[in-house]
Amino acid sequence: MADELNSPRTTIQRDLQILNGVLLAWQTNFHGQGNPVGENADITAALTGKNPLNFQFIRRDHPAINARGELCDRWGTPFFFHALSGTRMELRSAGPDRQMYTDDDLVFTP
Repeated sequence: MADELNSPRTTIQRDLQILNGVLLAWQTNFHGQGNPVGENADITAALTGKNPLNFQFIRRDHPAINARGELCDRWGTPFFFHALSGTRMELRSAGPDRQMYTDDDLVFTP
C-alpha cells in the first residue's frame, strides 16, 4: 500500500498523501475506532501489523522505517503525527533541514 513512500520518483507532498491514504485504509478496516494512536513508533507498529487483524498497511521492512520502528520522511526524520480528532490526523515532515517547526516543514491536514 505504501510502496511509493519516499520514492525518488515522487515528492514529499506525495509521501504525505500516501500516509493519509494509509490512515484512511486503517479507518475502513477498523470502522468506528478512529486512527491508530500514540507516538510515531506506536502508530507505525499498528500500521505494520500490530493490530487486531494483524494486517500490514505498510510492510515491516519498508525502508522508511528506522531502527527505532518510526516512519521517517525522505530525509530520515521521523514524521510527526498530530491527531486533530479521532478520524483526522495532521502529518508533518521536518523537511530538508530536519528540524521540526521551521519554515521548510511540510504539513498535510486532511
